Amino acid sequence: MKYLFLHSKIPFAFYIILLLSIETSSQNPIRFTFQNSAFISTDSVQPFWFVANQHGKIISKGAFLNLSEIEAEQFYKSTPVSGVGYTWGGNLLLSVGNSGYWQLNRAFFGLAFKGWELKGGKFYDETQYAGLSTTNGNIARSQNARPVPMIRLSTLDFKSLPFAKNWLSYKGEFDEGLLNDNRYVKGTHLHHKSLYFRIQPSKLWYFKGGLEHYVMWGGTSKDNYFGNLAETWNAYWHYIFAIPGGRDFPNLDQENISGNQLGTYQFEFVKYFSLIKASFYISHPWEDNSGLNLHNRLDNLLGLHLSFNKKNAFLTDVVYEYTNTTNQSYRDSSKLWDENSKSWKKLEIDDYYNHVIYRSGFTYHRVALSSSLFFPVAENNGMSMGIQSNRFYSHHFGAKGNLSENISWKGLLTYIKRFGTYAKPYKPAQKQLSGLFEVQYFNPKFPFEIGLAAGGDITDYKGINSGIKLFLTRSW
Repeated sequence: MKYLFLHSKIPFAFYIILLLSIETSSQNPIRFTFQNSAFISTDSVQPFWFVANQHGKIISKGAFLNLSEIEAEQFYKSTPVSGVGYTWGGNLLLSVGNSGYWQLNRAFFGLAFKGWELKGGKFYDETQYAGLSTTNGNIARSQNARPVPMIRLSTLDFKSLPFAKNWLSYKGEFDEGLLNDNRYVKGTHLHHKSLYFRIQPSKLWYFKGGLEHYVMWGGTSKDNYFGNLAETWNAYWHYIFAIPGGRDFPNLDQENISGNQLGTYQFEFVKYFSLIKASFYISHPWEDNSGLNLHNRLDNLLGLHLSFNKKNAFLTDVVYEYTNTTNQSYRDSSKLWDENSKSWKKLEIDDYYNHVIYRSGFTYHRVALSSSLFFPVAENNGMSMGIQSNRFYSHHFGAKGNLSENISWKGLLTYIKRFGTYAKPYKPAQKQLSGLFEVQYFNPKFPFEIGLAAGGDITDYKGINSGIKLFLTRSW
C-alpha cells in the first residue's frame, strides 16, 4: 500500500490547486499571508517555547535564525451540511541562519458533503484551548511536529444520532499516513482513527469522551532480523484491529500485538457560566493492554481552561495543566527473576512513544508527534532513535489577553522534572523552567502586524538560555 501523492507530487498538486482556485467565487476569498521572524538566543539552541508546538517549522539548533513563511489558503464558505464544499491550502518556509533550510510545511485539498470531509495532503489540526496547551489537549496528538502526509475521512463536527436528537452526538476520523522522513524503519505507515461521543442534556454544559488509536506499521527495518515488515491487505486488518500478527510478522508481533500500537482516552467536561466557559479535560495515554486496562492510571494530562466572554479584556483565556508519565504501568507490571543481577526485573513497562522494532519512536523529522514535553529526541546521523526522556511530571500555566484595543499578549510558564526512561534513567533527574511572553500590535490602518517575544529556559544541567523573537505579518 503505497500512497504516491504523499511524496514529491505534493508541491506540483499544490500549485495546480492554487491556479484552479483563483477564479472561483463559490468559496471564501483566498487568503495570502507573509510572515518574517527573526530569532536570537544566548545559547547554541533556541528557547523551548520558541520551538515547541510550532508545527515543526523551527529548527532548535543555532543562536540565530531568520524564517520567512508564505501561506495561501481557502476555507469552506460555510460548513457544508447539504451542499458540496472544498478547501485547500499550503505554506512554504525558507530559513537562513546558523542552519538554513526550506520546507513545504502544508499542502492539502479537502472536499466536504453533508457534514463529512475527505482530505488529503499535509494539514494542521484545529487549535484547542486558545493555543495555550502544552499539547493541544491531547498527550499523543500535538502541534509539535510537521504534519504527516495522509488521507483522512472524517466528520466535520459532531453529528447528532437520529434517535437522540441533539443530546447525543458523535465525531470520528479514519486516517492513513506515511512517515516519509529519515528513520530506522524506512517507509513506516501511520494509521489513526478516533471516535468521540458528546452528551449535552442542557445548553449550559456537556460531557465529551473518546478514544484515539495510532498504529505504526509496515516499512523496511535497517535491522536485517526484521527486514521488510508485513504490508499485505491481510496484515493491514491485523494492524488496525490491534490483534497479534500471523506467520509473515516478526515473532514479537505474533506473541503480542501487530505493529506499534498506542493511543489515548480523552474526556472533557464543559460548563457555561454568564461570563466564563470552563473546560476540564483529561488525556490518558496507553501503549498496550496494560494502559487500556488502566494499569498506568496515575499517568495523565489534566487540564483546566477558562475562557472569559469579554471583548478586548486584559485577560481572555487561562490554562493550567498537570502532566505525569512516571508510572508507565510499572506498579502493576509482573516480575521476572534475573540470574545476572540476582534481582527481580519488572516486565510490561510501557516506555511511552519508544518501540523495539520502530526504533525512531513516535517522531517525525526528529521531533515528537506527541506532547512537546517528550524531549529530547535521540539522534544518530540525522536519524531519530526515539525519546530520551518519557518519564516526567510538569506544571504548566498559560494566559492571554489584551493590553489595549490594538495590542494583545500571551504568556507561558512550564516547570518540568525529567527522569529519562526506565531503561536509561537520568541520575540525577533534570529540572527545567521555561517561559515565554509575547506582545503583538495590529491595526487595520497599519500595513503589518508586529510582534515581539522574549523566551528563556533555566535548567540545572545547562544553566540559563534566553532569547528574543521579532516578527512581522502581512495578510491579504
